[in-house]
Amino acid sequence: MPDGAAGAREAARSARHGGAQQSEPEPRPTGPVRDTGADAPFDSLAATIRFVADNVAYSLTTPEILELRTAGVSETVIQAMMRSGAPAAATSGIEVARKAEFSGLARVGKGFIVFGTSAKKTGRLVVDGENVTWFDAEDPKKNFSIYARNIKEVFNTCVLRPGKNLCLEFGFVTHTGEEYRFRDPGWKNGENRLVLEATTYFRQAFPSLFFSERAVSEL
Repeated sequence: MPDGAAGAREAARSARHGGAQQSEPEPRPTGPVRDTGADAPFDSLAATIRFVADNVAYSLTTPEILELRTAGVSETVIQAMMRSGAPAAATSGIEVARKAEFSGLARVGKGFIVFGTSAKKTGRLVVDGENVTWFDAEDPKKNFSIYARNIKEVFNTCVLRPGKNLCLEFGFVTHTGEEYRFRDPGWKNGENRLVLEATTYFRQAFPSLFFSERAVSEL
C-alpha cells in the first residue's frame, strides 16, 4: 500500500494516463464499482479510495493537491484522499450536537485586530442549532448572527510548511459573499488550538458544507 505522498503522485500519474498503464495494478475493492459516464474513471478511483484508504493516510500537501488538479483529477477524488488522512471521528458521518462555544478566538479582517495577541481583543463563537453567532468581548456592535444554511464554505488559511502546512486561521463565507475569519490570539507564535478545534467541530456538525484550505506563504 503506498504512503501518502507516493499515493498522491501515483494518483496523478494514473489521471494523466486515464487510469491505465499500471505495471502492477493496486488491488481493487471486492464490492461493485459503478461506471457513471464521463467522470467514471475518477469516480471509480474515489470509490476505490473509500474502500482501501483505511490503511493509507494521504495527508496531501498543497503542492500535491495542485499536482492532482493539474493532472485532471476530479475534486471528488481529491476530497476522498484528503478525508483518508483525517481522524476517524471527522469522517464517520455521525453528526455531533449543533451546540458548541469557542471562547478566546480573535476575529480578524478589515476593521479588526490582525497583529494583536491580547485576550481583550477576543470573543466567543457560538453554535446553537442552526445559528452561528459571534459575541465580541469589547464592542457589541461587532456581534453578528447568521443561519448555518447561509454558509457556503468553511476554510482554513494555512502557511506553507514542509510536509504539512500550519493552519492558523478558521473562517467561513456566506452565500451573499460575507467572509468571517478567526485566529488564536497567539497565532504569531504558531498557536492554533482553537482554530483546529473549531475546524474539527464544524466538519462533524456540518458535514455537508464545503471545506477548503487556502495555502499562503505568510500571514
